Order: sequence, then C-alpha cells, then structure tokens
Amino acid sequence: MRPRTAILAGLAGALSLACVSKSEAPARAEGKPEAEQATVIFTADIWGQLEPCGCSADMLGGLDRAATWVRQQRAEGPTLLVDAGDAFFDATEYEERDEPQARRRAEAVAQALVSMGVDAKARFERDTVFPVEAMPAQKLLGGPRVLEAGGVRLGLVPVDALHGAGAPAALAAGVAQARKQGAEVVAALIHAPRQQVLGLSGAAKQAGADFVVGSHIDRIADGEEARMVQAELPVFFTMARGQSLLAIELLLRGEGPLQIAGNPAEREKEIAGFGERIRSYESRIAALPPDADRAPFEMKIRELRERRRALAEEKVQPPATGSYLAWQFVPVTEDRAGDPAVKEILASYDRDVAAANLAYAQAHPRACPEPAQGEAVYVGGAACVGCHAAAQAFWKGTGHAHAFETLETIGKQYDLNCISCHVTGWERPGGACDVARVEGRKDVTCESCHGPGSLHAAAPTQVKLPAQVGEQTCKSCHTPENSTAFDYGTYLQKIVGPGHGEKAK
Repeated sequence: MRPRTAILAGLAGALSLACVSKSEAPARAEGKPEAEQATVIFTADIWGQLEPCGCSADMLGGLDRAATWVRQQRAEGPTLLVDAGDAFFDATEYEERDEPQARRRAEAVAQALVSMGVDAKARFERDTVFPVEAMPAQKLLGGPRVLEAGGVRLGLVPVDALHGAGAPAALAAGVAQARKQGAEVVAALIHAPRQQVLGLSGAAKQAGADFVVGSHIDRIADGEEARMVQAELPVFFTMARGQSLLAIELLLRGEGPLQIAGNPAEREKEIAGFGERIRSYESRIAALPPDADRAPFEMKIRELRERRRALAEEKVQPPATGSYLAWQFVPVTEDRAGDPAVKEILASYDRDVAAANLAYAQAHPRACPEPAQGEAVYVGGAACVGCHAAAQAFWKGTGHAHAFETLETIGKQYDLNCISCHVTGWERPGGACDVARVEGRKDVTCESCHGPGSLHAAAPTQVKLPAQVGEQTCKSCHTPENSTAFDYGTYLQKIVGPGHGEKAK
C-alpha cells in the first residue's frame, strides 16, 4: 500500500501523543505491510439538511460541497465514509401536508450519501420515520461490522443509548463481536445526548473500544459546535445538519497502543476565529450605503476564506514510530465547489418537491385560521399604499420587497421549509396559508413587521400599529441558524429610509 505523505490533523510541530488501548486487536498477519493507513470520514445528525437555508453569506453545509471533499480524499488514498446516525429526517413525526417533502428529502440525503460512496450507515430514530429506499440495505448497520481500507480493519459498533439502560452491556458485546470479526481498531457509535455520550466513554473504554463518535441532538442549537473531548476515550461530535465532517486518519504499525497524534484544538479555535472575522466584514458590507465601494471588503473576505480553508486542510508529519490516530473537523464552507452529481440530486429534489407540494395544496386547499373575536387579520400590502406611499416607495428598494422572488429564482417557492419567511402572515388569519395561494401576500411586507393591519385600515386614527419594530420580531425569521450574520442595528439600517423611519433633516 502506498501510504499518504501526510496526515489530516494537527498543527505542524505540535504532536501530543496520548494512548488508547489497541491491545485486544488480533495479531498482524504474516506478510502484511509494516504500515497500514486509511482515512475514515464521519457524518452525523444531518437531519435531512441538503444545503444551507438562509440569507447570510458564508453559511456552512451543503451535501454537494461535502461530496467534493470526500471525493478528493478518496483520490488521495484509502478512505471510508460512515454516517453515525440521524441523517434522514429532522423530526420523528410529520403533518400529512409535510410528509411528501420529508420523504423526498430523506431519499435525496440517501442518494447523496450513496453518490459519495458511503460504506456504512447507522440507523437511529431520525432515520426510521419512513422507509428510505435509496439507501441500500447492505450499507445499514444492524449490529457490529468490520470494514477494511488500506489494510486497516475498522470495527463499527452502533449503540442506541436513548432507550433503556443497557448501553454498557451492548458496548461490551458489540466490541467483543467486532474484535472477533477481526477489527484492529473499534469505533463506538453511541446515540444519545452529548453529556450522556461522554458519560458512557468509560463503558466504551472498558469494553475495549478505541474512540467514540456521538450522534443525537434534541434541538438545532445542540449541534452547532464540533467538539473533541478527551474523556475516558477520545469522543467526537461533529456539527449537525452537514455543516462539518469528521476525518480520522488511522496508521497502524505493528502492535501496541494507538497514539493520538497532533493537537488540533488550537487550530479549531483559529478556524472559528476566521469565521467570526468573515462575518464581521459581511456586517460592515451590509451597513455600507448603496453607492459605497464594497470591493476592498470583499477582497478581504476572500483572503480570510482562503486562509481558513488552508488551515483546515493543513497536514503534519506523523510520529516516526508506533500506530496513531489523528483527527480533523472539516467545515463545509461555501467556497468549496459543489460536486456535479450531488448538485443534480439536489436539483431533482427541488423539482420533485415543488410539483408534489403544489399538487397537494391544489387538491387539499388549506384555509387560514379564523381570527379570535376582535383580533386583527392580515390585509396585504396593497391596503397600505394609499396612506403610506413614501414608505411603500422606499420599501420597494429593499431586500424585503424581493423575498418571494429569491425563492422563485432557485425553484423553492413551493418548499415548505422556506416559504414561511418569504410571504406575509404565514398560517395566520388573513395571511398566506398554503403554497398554492400566496397572491397578495408575497414578500416581507408592512404587516410582516408591524403586525396585521385590518383594524388599523378600518380606523387609521383610532387604531395604531407599532412604528418601532423590536429585535425579536426580526429574529422570528433571522434565526441564528438561518441568518448567521444577523445584527439588529446593522440590518435595521437597510430597511429605514425616506418615509420609512428616517428622521427629517
């Protein structure tokens, strides 16, 4: 085997060698090469996320971008791709209206993983909501399994620790079975909240595993950070929703303990720092007047992205002797090119979902809820023009006035995951309540920010709408996961102008 010339993790010159047990591994067969080497790439908690959804630049994620990096690794040397669980669905049950999109999205995730050459897929509760036909049955982990690449025999032991108290026993039995099947290195794929996974690291070590990869989050915020924790064993949590990949490089030289090579923790902090600086420049661009020169800021953003990517992929020489494990979290950034095959899978998904959701809406018209007695309802932006012409004229030049158009441009105007923040009054009395009936409620209009206007329109002098819009109103759509660069003061400047909040000079 031709070993790779460098490893995937650590900082040059910073080799920290901690040991984990490999003593249970079978003896190396006579005639095997002195060194065996392979990279194992893990995904976890994809939650059906095919690509980033939001209005900020530099958003992480995208299975097409991840596929490009995976293919690059396969071209460099022996590589395995393993999904550690919860890839297909973002909930455990769906309304009837949402079911077709959820099913089709899961199939697209499976197709993308298969296109990347997935070698094994752990199944947990967000993988089994509906059957997923695109994932071959032989790829699914029904129990411990041993994979081989580059001469490295890797055992995978999936353990669902969410249900019942039998995780330690399951770990012991699973690791023993993997070793019996010939595993030289064993990864325990523990499915539980992160603190519980950490608590089980001792049981994993006692069972004879070499490292742990955790999966399962209860809410999006739980999966917004990639972490390696040196507990009883090295425990890894990658970012959820496809925002990062975990790459583990294994090099085996004879028997003996498996060393943890490198000290990537400082590098991970520096990578995160680059992201913060990029978002800072994006905020500065957002605050520029329309005629300002954006080029210097955009050039700086490009430079920071290049430096971040180079640092994320920086390699070091391995220790001269012994076996080792080196790790790296790879952020799936927007400057990575999308893999053509997976891009077509995503495009096909958009086409299919648009047709299915539109057909369902036409066959099952969904009425808006009835207002409570005395409750205002949405009446549409046209009702505002007569009294607020100046505000309407300014609004037409803002991004809010083109919110629905941005969906139409990318074919997502019928996507139930997107439409609510691109129309007015989604699923509220008088608003837009299904994808087939949005006329008069397209875009982020006056009522999206100031509230439903029927009572004000009927008695303008008696019933006033709030002129000032609080930050929480904006954050109903500009959430941390969908609008990573959102800053209330900066964004507010973009929607305040003549006749619309700007003080007279």
